[in-house]
Amino acid sequence: MSVLKQFLSKSNFAPATIELLHTAWSKKRTLKAREILMNFNQIDTHLYFIESGCVRLYVISPEGEEVCLGFSYGGTFITCFQTFIHETPSQQCIEAVLDCELLAIPKTNFFKLVNDNKAIAEWYRNSLENILTGHIQRQIELLTLNPQKRYEAFLKRSGHLVNSIPLKHIASYLMMKPETLSRIRAKIS
Repeated sequence: MSVLKQFLSKSNFAPATIELLHTAWSKKRTLKAREILMNFNQIDTHLYFIESGCVRLYVISPEGEEVCLGFSYGGTFITCFQTFIHETPSQQCIEAVLDCELLAIPKTNFFKLVNDNKAIAEWYRNSLENILTGHIQRQIELLTLNPQKRYEAFLKRSGHLVNSIPLKHIASYLMMKPETLSRIRAKIS
């Protein structure tokens, strides 16, 4: 069973709905580590499902530093939502951190499914709610937790990434210098 079918099976869809969604994600894409999925100022109206690998979303700070906004990995979705929804040029970049296998569905095809199928519409709404609450939780952590507690929260949520992606990306995501992350890791080891 494909990773996408396994993921969809957890959503209590009827078998016909799982097959409908699985078939709709028909475009395959392979990325090598450090290859760009979506670049700044690009418009890409696909929703991607990551079968394997890991990508990061980042922006460039006024000082010219890459600031990691988040990661997506096998069994999750990725897109630049502003571009996907509003079809405006991306203000962020999506780059493969590890080699990736992705499936894509064009926006028009996806929203036809959402509009035509009540179960898919509810699943989409629930997915957006989970994404939003996750982003709010991250903002709370960044604003209220010290660096060590932020790292501990990251380990709890995404610890499986620690040994497979560069620590500089994790440090950036946690809004700390790589040296600070190294000291924290040494302290709690």
